[in-house]
Amino acid sequence: MTINPRRWWAALAAALLAAGALSACRAGTTPAVASASSPGSAAPVPEATPSSRPRPSAGAPTSEFQAWVGQEVRAAMKTETEGLLSGDFDKFAVAARPGDKALLAELQRRFRTLRALHVTRFDQRIDVQPHVLPTKGTWQVTHIVTHCFVETDCATDEAVFDSTWVETPDGLRLSGFRRHDRKSPCVSCASRETGPLSRPWETTELVSKVGPRTLVAVPIADRDRLDEVSRRAEKAAAVADRYLVGDGPIDRYRVFVADDASWKRWYDGDPGQWTAGQAFPTGPNRIEVEVLDSQLTAGFSDELLTHELAHVATLRNDTYYGRDDVWFLVEGMADYVQNQRPGVTTYRKRYALDHLLRQRPLRSVAVEPPADSAGLIDADSRYAVGYYTLTYLIDKYGKAKALQFFQGAVQYGIGLDGASQSALGKPWTTVDKECAAYLRSL
Repeated sequence: MTINPRRWWAALAAALLAAGALSACRAGTTPAVASASSPGSAAPVPEATPSSRPRPSAGAPTSEFQAWVGQEVRAAMKTETEGLLSGDFDKFAVAARPGDKALLAELQRRFRTLRALHVTRFDQRIDVQPHVLPTKGTWQVTHIVTHCFVETDCATDEAVFDSTWVETPDGLRLSGFRRHDRKSPCVSCASRETGPLSRPWETTELVSKVGPRTLVAVPIADRDRLDEVSRRAEKAAAVADRYLVGDGPIDRYRVFVADDASWKRWYDGDPGQWTAGQAFPTGPNRIEVEVLDSQLTAGFSDELLTHELAHVATLRNDTYYGRDDVWFLVEGMADYVQNQRPGVTTYRKRYALDHLLRQRPLRSVAVEPPADSAGLIDADSRYAVGYYTLTYLIDKYGKAKALQFFQGAVQYGIGLDGASQSALGKPWTTVDKECAAYLRSL
């Protein structure tokens, strides 16, 4: 098992989160697979959109063109959203540049995928102003999309991506999409952490299955695995639901299964060479899970999925969980929850703790995350320290107090000592010594 939290912090750290993702491990009921819509193969005939601002004449100031472009794009966004939610592809693609087969194919893929994910909300707006590109008559626009899947209302969830537009004799036309530049902040995002992330539906055609507690999506080539992954995700969600930390329920766990190509494109695009799953914050109260399809083996799927959904259950309202000082609690909690699955009686990484204790005396359980280049046994040993620490805290102080300590240290960011004093009634130095002594006695 492994993770590089610094990678997450770098990806999201325009604000508060830590890089890398919360990685799990190494390397439902009746709803059926959503049916993708069947858009036509021909490009739709563009429809004129009434404009209150006329098209600027040649030689007009750039600011006038910028205002006109913004007006036209906003009108197109409104029509696109109406088409998407109503299942009308021609309306969704009305702004597309005629004759552009590659663009039409991309629009068809996005349309099918978003419909397959049961999109219920897709509110688009422009971040700041359209940006003029070097090629004459071309523009770039940053989209901010507040969206929901399955539920008609959901926690704040934004996607950010760029589109390109070209001036034509018939008006402004959409010419393509781009991944949003991670170095460019999203000024008007509700949560600036969402800006750098590329969402799965932006790059990959997906099919999905909705269960009572989960939405599971896979690349269309892996659709034969969907039922099994959905069933396992529902089992994992039932365990994770017993360890919720934070206010309010989780409406639905989202799980995206990545093939090798998608693994390098989704979210921050750099999961690390020994990461099998990640949990990414996509809004103030939303975390999505990504797992690598090759790791969903018969003997590992349940562990991997439960670990990742445990992150969602325990970190959803957090602003500090990527910090290295509480990393051992973050991963220890996820490992603890994964080990509460029915029928699990042993902890797989016990061997790694024994290895660590043979290497050096353990005086503190506040271990740092493994390095990017760490070997499996080193990574597993650090996860094991976190797991046995949570085991001790829950057994010694009870589940309620242990979760209160976790919330104070991880979600509220009040520090290990402040959280320990508040929840456990003792300074962290004392509790840390207790935990370390317990681990050495195993």
